[in-house]
Parts: sequence; structure tokens; C-alpha cells
Amino acid sequence: MLRVQAFVVSPLQANCYVVDAGEDGGEAVIIDPGDPDLAPVFAYVRAHRLRVAAVWCTHAHLDHIAGVDVVRAAFGVPVYVHRADLPLWESFPASVAAWYGRTAHPLAPPDRMWSDGDTVTVGSARFEVRHTPGHSPGSVCLVGEGVAFTGDTVFAGSIGRVDLPLADPAAMQASLQRIKGWPATLVLYPGHMGATTLARELASNPFLHASS
Repeated sequence: MLRVQAFVVSPLQANCYVVDAGEDGGEAVIIDPGDPDLAPVFAYVRAHRLRVAAVWCTHAHLDHIAGVDVVRAAFGVPVYVHRADLPLWESFPASVAAWYGRTAHPLAPPDRMWSDGDTVTVGSARFEVRHTPGHSPGSVCLVGEGVAFTGDTVFAGSIGRVDLPLADPAAMQASLQRIKGWPATLVLYPGHMGATTLARELASNPFLHASS
């Protein structure tokens, strides 16, 4: 059974997830390590003797990638992101200056590039990469059996902002239309706030209603 542990990181209160197949000592991935201070995340990994195999990024805004080099240094693992978000990745120091008012070093380049329809695994759990641009050009959702990590595409009761640089409201509407066709039973783990279900969002999220 898939095990998901959420950690709220960064001044922007983003969710970082550790995901494994539900067995101590097994393989795990870290999704969206959005702050260099990941002590609670690493403590959890150690407590469950997890073998971190990769970093999966749902998109390249600073509150989802700021800790990627910390994870790479600790575990020597590849980092995945969609190629369309490379401009955001490369603008990381400027983003830190604009949002946090401090300096930051550039991040090392990502190791692997997502493509729509890619399949990735953690232990025996399989996930499909679905490109859902709008909040950013390279936003993706990672959809597995019964769960989806939605980044900043869909939240409980809301969606990601489309007024940021490189955001695209029309692309977001198309992505929401795509999401509406996914199984309603999916548990959604978003980039901010708590988990929800697609059924709940189809019933009550005004942005999904508006995308009809």
C-alpha cells in the first residue's frame, strides 16, 4: 500500500511529500522539496530506513524546488522536471530575491525531463506523468493507483494562480478539462493545503465548474 507523508516547507507553506510503497527499508521518492531546510523530511526518511531514489518536481517555482540540491547532495539522486519550466528553474536566484529578499545560488540543472505520458515508479507503485500547464508552462500531475500529486494545478476548493510570469489562463482551463475526465475516486495531494478527492472538487470547486 502506498504511503504518503506530507511536510509543509518554505515561507510560502508548500507541501513536500515523501512517497514510498508502504514498507520500511524500501524505495522512496521526494516530491517538491521546496526549501533548503529539510531536516524533518530527512529525519522521517532515516526513521523508516527509506532508500530515496529520485526527486520529482511538479513544477519549477521556487517553493517547490529550493531544496533539490540539498536532496541531491544527501542521496545522489536524479531530479525530474518538465522541460517547459526550465526558464523558471534558471531564474531561481531572481525569484528568491523577489519573493524572499535574499540572495541564492543557482541550482544545478535538472537531471531528467518529464514528458506527457511518461511512466515512473517508486517500489511497485507506478505513476503516469500528465502535463497540465497553466500555473506554469511545465506543470505536471503525477497520477498513480488511487492518488494524484497535483502540484499547484488543483487545490482543495481552488486552483493555482494564473497571474504569475509564464502562467497561462487558457492553458489552465484546458488542463482542468483534462482533469475532469480522471477517475473521481482519486485522492489529490496538492502543492499547498490539505489533501482532497477529485469527487469533492468536481462537486464543489468553482474553478472546475467554470471550466465546463
